[in-house]
Amino acid sequence: MARLHEPVSRAVTPLRLATTLVFLCTLSGCALYLAGGSLRMVYWGVYGRLRPMISEQDLLRQGKEVPGGAQVLRDVIQAERREAAAGAEAEEQLQHEELRQHGESTVRAQPDLRESRDHSPIAGGNRRFALTRDMVARVAHNNTVLVTWANFHYRDFVMNWVEHLRKVGCHAFIVGAMDDKLLDFLVEREVPAFSMSSGLTLEDFGWGTPTFHRMGREKIHLIHSFTKMGFDVLISDVDTVWLRNPLPYMEKYPEADILTSSDHLINTVTDEGLERWPGAASAANIGIMLFRPKGHDLAAEWTELLDKDDKVWDQNGFNDLMRRGSRPLPDREDRLFECYDGKLKCGILPVSIFCSGHTGFTQNMPGKLGLKPYVVHATFQYSGTPGKRHRMRERMWWNDGLEYFKDPPAGFIVYDPDIPAPLLEAMRTMERNFTLEATTPHFELVNFQLRQLRAAFAVATITGRAIVLPRLWCGMDRWWAPHDGTIPGSGLELPYLCPADHVLDLEAMSRPLAESDHGPSIAFREYSFLERPEAAELNMSTVVLQVCPDEAADPTCSDGSSGGATEQLRAQLDEKQLAAALAQGPAAGSKVLRITGGIERLFRGWTDGEAGKKFKQRLDTYSSIWCCVNAHPGHIWYDFFWDQQPHHDRHNRAVEGMWKPQTGP
Repeated sequence: MARLHEPVSRAVTPLRLATTLVFLCTLSGCALYLAGGSLRMVYWGVYGRLRPMISEQDLLRQGKEVPGGAQVLRDVIQAERREAAAGAEAEEQLQHEELRQHGESTVRAQPDLRESRDHSPIAGGNRRFALTRDMVARVAHNNTVLVTWANFHYRDFVMNWVEHLRKVGCHAFIVGAMDDKLLDFLVEREVPAFSMSSGLTLEDFGWGTPTFHRMGREKIHLIHSFTKMGFDVLISDVDTVWLRNPLPYMEKYPEADILTSSDHLINTVTDEGLERWPGAASAANIGIMLFRPKGHDLAAEWTELLDKDDKVWDQNGFNDLMRRGSRPLPDREDRLFECYDGKLKCGILPVSIFCSGHTGFTQNMPGKLGLKPYVVHATFQYSGTPGKRHRMRERMWWNDGLEYFKDPPAGFIVYDPDIPAPLLEAMRTMERNFTLEATTPHFELVNFQLRQLRAAFAVATITGRAIVLPRLWCGMDRWWAPHDGTIPGSGLELPYLCPADHVLDLEAMSRPLAESDHGPSIAFREYSFLERPEAAELNMSTVVLQVCPDEAADPTCSDGSSGGATEQLRAQLDEKQLAAALAQGPAAGSKVLRITGGIERLFRGWTDGEAGKKFKQRLDTYSSIWCCVNAHPGHIWYDFFWDQQPHHDRHNRAVEGMWKPQTGP
């Protein structure tokens, strides 16, 4: 059991979890599995929070393309950590030397934001904007301050975080800039900020990398710093969206030393009060936490624990400390419990309104309970950073500029999906177990939608328009371990409206590819795109095109062979006919083409073999995986061309007859 707190990616790769015998500890939010002849434990809540920052491709490649295998990877990681530690020590020595030479006042005074904006980019901003108590006091409300931190790569997440807080009337926040480039960016926009002088990358942190681990540890140092200065600090990961001002809620629990969000997947209360302990005893999620000054000792021990052992996950470390000596306090109406050897009072924020990615996006728990969430955290999610951004856009919780509604100039394609009721009903009556056969109703449901989506991607490719993705229905949840359709302990009802990243690889769809290899890029938007106020002008320029029945010989149904106005299209058109039909009449000048009557019948296929080949190559990269059945391996790839016989899938496996789910590779 010496490796209990080792990162999940070292203990077992996610796509191979289906090879293990899983015993789920629903109460504690963990899983026991038998691997390599020894018993190991993983906190699924921890992994659910961290996993989404890695791409599907990286998961499959992890440890396979490095000569020497996993040991070489570990050696590289250790070397990077030693180098990073040496750099941090040198930076700290430099700051101490400047303090000695110039006095503390030169770093304690933060310049006026408007004054700084008129100057060139900040040189040495990490020292001019050092975190001080006076700086925090200027933004704190009733001694409480919200804090997030990021690097320049996540600047759009920072601004979304800031703008939503301002919208709900909360201005008691400050942002830690992990590099001077973000610091300049925030000062220019008059966002309260301080320098963390981390020296980390300006790019995506990348899940599981040494940089990612260092970034996570910055959070604990922040909690330690703010509580040491005497503030109540509400720490918040930057991939959160705040929909209500949280400060009044925190003030309702004056005796709480620590309040934390949770990866628990079912609510223990139906009101807006704290969850019941130990009923909601899954892993606490450290992405959203309130620490009051009395919690400083826990923060200090947490910091010391992580500094001593770089193999300890930050979230595991907190859960161990919080739970140590914990016990319920049944006589308390506020549902606080004793924690940290009985020294503190802790509480679990309600999962229905301080939402994880699963309770907020997948289960839609607030809507089902008639509650308005305070915050939703983009966890339990796939497709890396693009997946997080897309989920927020789906719920219209992301602020895009007007250019997002103007590009591409050709306009947009949207269609009305039509799903037969029996496909949905089959999910309610299916036999739920861990077998490959049990997934068949789920794939029949999703594949029906993939065929429609494939036709829409073809229309978008032919016309140069962006596709507005439909709402997708899934029959089984997606997770990183074997399950029977829902994550154990989850309140998800099947079937469900699933986030796009449950089916599509949004990272691949967002990544520019060489046109010579894969054909032109296909721009896409979220399903709610045309529901947003900024899309009002687009909606005024919409043409509805009806796909005629297959057997119709009505001359008003266009096949592209004649000019004139038409709002009806023949079924089974090739790319040349479709391009001609949509280049005339009302369709030509409209910003939005809405296709009804069965878009899957509209496009027959490509007469240009090379264009068809490139289209397939591109769509092969757009499909993601479903995971997992109890097999080795346990994941199953979606196939956009499942109904075409014969064909080769994205892994060049021949599909001769009817498509059936198969695991791997």
